[in-house]
Amino acid sequence: MRKIKRWLYLTAAALTALLFTGCFGGAEVGERAFVQLMGLEKEDGIYTVSLQLYKSESGTAEPDVSKANSVSVSGSGATVQAAIADAETEAGKKIFLGHIKILIIGSGIENPSDELALFLDGSVSPACPVAYSDDPAAVTETLLTDGSFSAEQLMTIMSLTAAQGKTVYTSAAKLAADTGVLDCAAALPIVKAENDTVRFDGLTFARKNGTAGYLSEEDAAGVKLLLDAFESGDKITVPVTADGKRATAFITGAKTCLKAEESENVLTVSADIKLKLYIAENPDGISEPLIEQAVRESVRDSCIGAFSSAVWYNSCDLFGIKKLVRRDCPEFYGRYCENAESYLEDSSLSVSVSDRLIG
Repeated sequence: MRKIKRWLYLTAAALTALLFTGCFGGAEVGERAFVQLMGLEKEDGIYTVSLQLYKSESGTAEPDVSKANSVSVSGSGATVQAAIADAETEAGKKIFLGHIKILIIGSGIENPSDELALFLDGSVSPACPVAYSDDPAAVTETLLTDGSFSAEQLMTIMSLTAAQGKTVYTSAAKLAADTGVLDCAAALPIVKAENDTVRFDGLTFARKNGTAGYLSEEDAAGVKLLLDAFESGDKITVPVTADGKRATAFITGAKTCLKAEESENVLTVSADIKLKLYIAENPDGISEPLIEQAVRESVRDSCIGAFSSAVWYNSCDLFGIKKLVRRDCPEFYGRYCENAESYLEDSSLSVSVSDRLIG
């Protein structure tokens, strides 16, 4: 019993010391710079990191929402770690990456699976979302002050945009996995800084040899649907017009099944998409069958737009077609497994859409 009491006393004393000294892992919290947002780009073999750091007011743990609560620093070097070390000299503190909300990669990151290895070694959560920007530094330097950290606001914007089907969520782990295989790719949201704010503008495709292509917000929903990435709480808005009349429908649920078929050495990818629809407004009294038909056509067009941009124009296996072919057409896969680009470019897409009206 005495040993137990002594252990409890020592444990309590250690915890008290930790709380009152602010120590963690042998380092003072006040001596650390907590990264909220990180930009990474590369030019002429030199990495540049742009870091948005949380800036607390002296003597308080809460941010002052009436003013900028973040500060931006940058660094450069021959490796990512060297660039981060360079940024530490500007920050005057030890950089801590464990709180990163979003990682933004820019031009020059030619092999994300290798160059993101730093972020998958425990320093950063593999679930950390990744976006693309032509100018990561401009995004990290945009200090937003609407009641929360800048990076948290950017996360909110990204989550809302993804829920509306205007972009997709891609984690660091998924990006590294999907770009680690030749011909495979991942979709990345494009983020831009304009007029002291930020916005998301469509998608680009990241693959083993860099980023390529652009997909508009209108076709981003097709990516979401073909990836079967519709989640609870998502809601895609579909405006409907017919004979000068207007209505608005919401897609509140979706389930997609992909399969591959081969005929005379031509590959066809079939997408069977089942929707849940809700008619949000119908002031002009368009018939429900016409609204449903318009939504199905909109979804079909969006999927074809997404497929054509990724697969036909940029030879990106964004939708796991190689895996489908290996599963569904093993003989065809055996003949062409070393030349996936050729059958991707010559493939076709068949989209079947059905719906169930709710509400």
